[in-house]
Amino acid sequence: MKTIALLTFLLAMPLACSKADSTPPAGATTAKSAGPEAPKPAAAPAKAAFVQKGVLAGKVVVGYVQDAADPTRCSVVTDDPAKKDDFAQHGADVAKMMKATVVTSCPTDNVVGTCNVGFGMLVNYSGPKWTKETARKEWTGQPHATWVE
Repeated sequence: MKTIALLTFLLAMPLACSKADSTPPAGATTAKSAGPEAPKPAAAPAKAAFVQKGVLAGKVVVGYVQDAADPTRCSVVTDDPAKKDDFAQHGADVAKMMKATVVTSCPTDNVVGTCNVGFGMLVNYSGPKWTKETARKEWTGQPHATWVE
């Protein structure tokens, strides 16, 4: 008789636990009543959206060209808003001159610095290959190039 009662209890237990409104038997403790709640893991802070530095007032990003030899250097092409369609049509020609490839966007995760090389081109340098210092040194002495702070 004890065996049947024990088996009945064990078989009924999972059914009772699966009910949404089930309550624990009298005298049973729950995790909440057993003591303080376990600390919840801290949520990772939201990463701030990347903002492209160096875009002049009145200009917009019309396209992106990534260096074929060094994908950690990616150029953001800026121009008047009306020129966006022009870049869509002729961007491949610009990329070919630069020995680069037109891409849908430049990587933004590890940008360490940006150089304005003129002609509406902003070159983003990404780590870990580049540091702010090595990227800045790359453009030291180049005509018309300025480091964007």
